[in-house]
Amino acid sequence: MKINTLVLLILGATSTQVFSGEIYWIGSDGDYARGTDGKCVRTILWTPEKSIDGCEGRETKAVAKPAPVKEEPVVAAVVAAPVAAAPKTETMSLSSGATFELGGSTLSAAGKAEVAAMVAKFEGKTVDSVLVEGYTDDSGDAAFNQQLSEKRAEAVKAELVANGANPDKISTVGHGEDDPIADNSTSEGRAKNRRVEIKVEGVRPK
Repeated sequence: MKINTLVLLILGATSTQVFSGEIYWIGSDGDYARGTDGKCVRTILWTPEKSIDGCEGRETKAVAKPAPVKEEPVVAAVVAAPVAAAPKTETMSLSSGATFELGGSTLSAAGKAEVAAMVAKFEGKTVDSVLVEGYTDDSGDAAFNQQLSEKRAEAVKAELVANGANPDKISTVGHGEDDPIADNSTSEGRAKNRRVEIKVEGVRPK
């Protein structure tokens, strides 16, 4: 009987092996070798502290999984769009030195220079429309003054276009001797009434 037990131990040893540091024998299949009781076969390195639940017949303790990390939604930064400048309307009047001679519709040299300066003022800007309004004093016939005011408005438009303004955006109108801004009973007042006003609408940066 002792001989049979010894043979069984020798045969068992040939089918199992121990690796350095292992507390249980490793079978030829790479798994822990188990005895007839279903438990793993211990090596001399086994201690209760090192024992494995599954090898000792104890129920394997479930390992709690860490709670998933809640990802906070990424909120994109809202960048406010630049506020476009509101279109403006600018009204200009040719100075008295740039007005017309009595009964004439030809711009003086000073008048041409002033028109050129007006065009330069709006370089780099968008303009929706330009209205050129001609006026006269009350000297002479009203019908003649009406025609004269229209010619003066057209003369200023021509000078605007000559300095690079878009003719398609420019319209003209004559008011004759209506809407005076000074006293027509004096020469100084009549000179001020012989004027052209330019209204530029929709002025804004490009």
